[in-house]
Amino acid sequence: MDDADLVARVLAGEREPFHVLFRRHAAPLFATLRSTLGNRDDAREVFQETWLRAFEGLGTLREPARLRSWLLSIALNLARVRRRRWIERSALAVEGPDEPVGEDGVQHRLEADEELAALRRSIAELPARQREVVDLRVNHELSHAEIAALLGITEEASRASYYQALRRLREGLGAHAREEDAR
Repeated sequence: MDDADLVARVLAGEREPFHVLFRRHAAPLFATLRSTLGNRDDAREVFQETWLRAFEGLGTLREPARLRSWLLSIALNLARVRRRRWIERSALAVEGPDEPVGEDGVQHRLEADEELAALRRSIAELPARQREVVDLRVNHELSHAEIAALLGITEEASRASYYQALRRLREGLGAHAREEDAR
């Protein structure tokens, strides 16, 4: 069942479809808030407020098929308000996959952890706009047109931010690889 069908059922008074929508969109939405806000506590608070506002405002959603973009818009607006309250923010923390590590995979996991740490550092050094664009493009698979609409920028600005971020990430990871090779 697609989002539009589930939204219609929620608006008709059913509760379970809202839980389905929550399960479908919660993880990527939380990941976006975590990367945008830089810490788990702030992300949790904005995440909860996002879902509360979504539940209360579901009847105002004009295009139910675009629920994901609508949720992201609510979340990012709330995150921007929260960021304005604090001048100093912690570094961006990107969660890595929780994969089991067998006895044979310990060395591989250590290397993967080092690479993930290097990626985290590189992402943390990106300007805020570039971090947002990369997150929306990679984690949510949004088009540049959708990103532009969400962030209030042009499509060209979205593309430019994305490609500048990729260039910086390649440079940052290349430097990490050179350091590893030197060891």
